[in-house]
Amino acid sequence: EKVIVLGRTELSYLGEQPFEVRKVRLRQLLFFNIPCIIVTDDLLVLEDLLELCNQKHIPVLRTPEKTGEFIYQLSRYLHNRFAPRKSVHGVFVEVYGVGILIMGPSGIGKSECALELIKRGHRLVADDAVQLVKISETKVLGYPNEMIRHHMEIRGLGIIDIRSLFGIAATADEKAVELVMNLEKWDDKKEYDRLGIFQRSSKLLKVEIPSMTIPVREGRNLAVVVETAAMNFYLRKLGISTAEDFATRLKTRLVEG
Repeated sequence: EKVIVLGRTELSYLGEQPFEVRKVRLRQLLFFNIPCIIVTDDLLVLEDLLELCNQKHIPVLRTPEKTGEFIYQLSRYLHNRFAPRKSVHGVFVEVYGVGILIMGPSGIGKSECALELIKRGHRLVADDAVQLVKISETKVLGYPNEMIRHHMEIRGLGIIDIRSLFGIAATADEKAVELVMNLEKWDDKKEYDRLGIFQRSSKLLKVEIPSMTIPVREGRNLAVVVETAAMNFYLRKLGISTAEDFATRLKTRLVEG
């Protein structure tokens, strides 16, 4: 099933054909299961084409857009419309330009952390039900559920409107997921990565996204941790790894005695 787009070149070619030849060509074109035919440049539609489309109940549409631009826009729309999607439980924020998906069990403090980040000037993309769409083999886009767009649930306060409270700059409609941050309760028996040398990842819609696990306990300022993680992630994109630099210096010192 493919949408047929007819521009000036295609219609000129059909118009130059003898009536019987054109009819055969059109029947061959309409033999397949076509959802619709779109004519660009606001061109007039051939009468025999309209007649055949009416017989086969195929919609014929017109647009003033130029053929090349329209095909580009239509391809982008269809790709996004039929791309793989899923909904995940978490909070999605933009911190220093980095899209961070904060995940973890209910009551761990995800929304409270996001609220503190918003107070610090960062932006909320989605709370609770984060919608994800795979727009390429290496990129996943996150956006809010329409019913709760720009809203957050804070235990004890209820539902709050972030845009009304903090202004239009405090929210974003969508953002690429660049880092997944998993919050979990602090476990004294568990060994946590103290250097940050090993790079972990999580799979979202079969796309590998860099991830990290942050242990949570009372008194820990999660907003500062998230901000630092965002800046550190940005440094890594620039090819700067503080953990690896430290490990190299330590190894050199040990070798030198």
